[in-house]
Amino acid sequence: MKRLPALLTLLFASVVIVFGTWSLYNGNLEAAFSSFPFLLIIYVYVKMSAK
Repeated sequence: MKRLPALLTLLFASVVIVFGTWSLYNGNLEAAFSSFPFLLIIYVYVKMSAK
């Protein structure tokens, strides 16, 4: 993976994880678990770009 897409992927994943953690801390379970599909999309994107 090139440098710019890797940095953007890392930034997006960090934002999703921070949002989920912040939502859990505030007691908003629905918002916290709504970020889970984005993590799956990031995982699939990284696995597909590694080939």
